[in-house]
Amino acid sequence: MKNLKREESEYMPDIKGDPRDFYEPVYTIGVAAAKLGVSVHTLRLYETEGLIIPYKTDSGRRLYSDLELEKVKCIKKMIQEEGLNFEGIRRLLAFVPCFKLRKCNTSHGAKCPAYNIKTRPCWATEEKCADPYPSCRDCPVYRKIVSCEDVQNLVYRSFCQS
Repeated sequence: MKNLKREESEYMPDIKGDPRDFYEPVYTIGVAAAKLGVSVHTLRLYETEGLIIPYKTDSGRRLYSDLELEKVKCIKKMIQEEGLNFEGIRRLLAFVPCFKLRKCNTSHGAKCPAYNIKTRPCWATEEKCADPYPSCRDCPVYRKIVSCEDVQNLVYRSFCQS
């Protein structure tokens, strides 16, 4: 795992314990599925749909951190309690103002090809950010969205406190 050169503390969610442990990919897909009460197929589907990004080893083995586990709990809630489908979840996540979380200047947000795709979150697009991180898993935008409350707060602030 590469250490980020940028200051992360302002992007980290409120979690107890060592935040590096929260982001450390330690669970195999089978263990993660069992902890979440979902199938392995469901986790692969969430990945394919661009909702989570598991860490992949050099041999292609998927590993999940507590971050991905919390994201899956939120996805399940949006599907089961809010009635959203994958497209609805992707579009909702696309409203998160990534250029603000990354501290890009306002004109950058307008010029960034990843931000300007309104149907997917920036990490799930084929377009890459103008100032990319080593991987989208390392980006503060992906890391900041942990729970459904995080999504709600980030989208609300984007629209109501501009």
